[in-house]
Amino acid sequence: MTDSIARLRPDCVTMFNEFKNVEKPKYDFLIMRLDGLNIVPDLCPNFGYSATTPKYSQRQHPAYDYMVDHLIEKGSGYAFYILPIDTPNGPSKKIIFFTYVDDNGPAKTKMTITSNKSVVEKGCPDFSLKITANSLEDLTYKSCLDAVAHAKSI
Repeated sequence: MTDSIARLRPDCVTMFNEFKNVEKPKYDFLIMRLDGLNIVPDLCPNFGYSATTPKYSQRQHPAYDYMVDHLIEKGSGYAFYILPIDTPNGPSKKIIFFTYVDDNGPAKTKMTITSNKSVVEKGCPDFSLKITANSLEDLTYKSCLDAVAHAKSI
């Protein structure tokens, strides 16, 4: 059974460590994907890039929308996003870890993505909240804000 567990490539960990500096992130978001038995970087645009692309430049949340579009297009993946929120103590930022696998995707993909989620969690710690998504409705910006608002410990 341990032979079926994916391995998180070291470059994913390096990129996550560069990303998680919420005061000065290096990337807009991180998306990782399964490639055989390896979890590898998939899409990791430099910080600010999403807002400069024609498709996303006029959007309220360009990086978030870009991340969601890519996950939906690929049908599955692991993603990290830094969500700015307002708290009673002022503005804050939370790192959100998404596991996405489309409800209509192959059963094998659903099982593989879900069973290897812990590999990413262990290799990329220090995030604030996990969100499991299976559809576009699960990935809306509002649903992300709602998940943060209803989380017990952030």
